[in-house]
Amino acid sequence: MNNNLKVFLGLLALVGLIIIVYWLPNFIHETNPTVCTDQSGQCEHEARMNLLTYLSPVFVILGFVLGAAAFYFFTENKKVEYVEVKPNPEAILKLLSEEERRVVSKIAEEGGKALQSEISMLGGMGKVKSHRIIDRLEKRGVIEKEQHGKTNLVKLAKGLKEVLVK
Repeated sequence: MNNNLKVFLGLLALVGLIIIVYWLPNFIHETNPTVCTDQSGQCEHEARMNLLTYLSPVFVILGFVLGAAAFYFFTENKKVEYVEVKPNPEAILKLLSEEERRVVSKIAEEGGKALQSEISMLGGMGKVKSHRIIDRLEKRGVIEKEQHGKTNLVKLAKGLKEVLVK
């Protein structure tokens, strides 16, 4: 259905509901009998109450229908489209600092796992610096570290290994 038509019908249902809500009490008050009995001797108030008793469910149902129609026309049925996102290794590496990028690239070149002692041998990186970088990457969930003799085996996290290792 056209979006403008939905808005128009929703507004129409909403206006109808508002008119009923404001008009009904005035209608009841204006048509209230002024005398108690008519020519036949029947109490007009009682006849009026019987009429209102029969009409009340009609007005309630009409109010619900108009409210539901307004709700239907004002809510959108959003269609979710799933787009397949292809992993971009360069974009992931850009989120890392230069030193972190070198460490992650070294691990990726080694097939997704490398010894910490090998990482320490990268140019311009000592044992302490490599240890701090590895700790930082581990806290961020980029790599996993496990004991391997006197050194640590550093592995790329599962999701990153699939993206970065070729």
